[in-house]
Amino acid sequence: MRRLICFVIVINFLLIFIPGKSYCYAADPKFELEWDYLTPFTSNRDIDTVSLHIITKISEKNNKSVYRGFTITRPYGSIDLKKANQDSSAVGVGPIYMIRSEKEISGKLSAALDMSGGFIVYDKIFPAGGRYYNFMWRVGPQFIYKTSKDSSVNMGYMLMHVSNGGLGGHNPSYNAHGVSFSFVTKF
Repeated sequence: MRRLICFVIVINFLLIFIPGKSYCYAADPKFELEWDYLTPFTSNRDIDTVSLHIITKISEKNNKSVYRGFTITRPYGSIDLKKANQDSSAVGVGPIYMIRSEKEISGKLSAALDMSGGFIVYDKIFPAGGRYYNFMWRVGPQFIYKTSKDSSVNMGYMLMHVSNGGLGGHNPSYNAHGVSFSFVTKF
């Protein structure tokens, strides 16, 4: 099982950093720095999550775009496991992919739906009773305000699910929601 996980991690990092052009390549690569602050849905998962997603557009066709990058996440708090609160603070990092469907509202304002997923490796078992790895899925609407030709500011609402997919037989997942803020520009 460890070999499979290591193989998946290596493949994901190679896919992120190998240069290449899609047939619908986005001609002007821009970096997007997205920050999330998410809080749990349920009381038995008292975990707040702060994440930074650094992504770049790799393809675009019509109003749909594909992004790749990586996430640095810092969940902190505790979960109710076996009728006791157990610390579930950790730091995680991993590759992510995102699909954005965007619709222009006016010349400078657009609305979008973002869907992203990635494989995250943590410095500690996360959440308590879990594993050192999880999958992170996020979905939510965004409002995009273009400040210039090459820059924009995005504001939105995100739903997140973190889970190890039941690998290893135990899956202490958690769900969260909250605000998302991002800045897009050419560097």
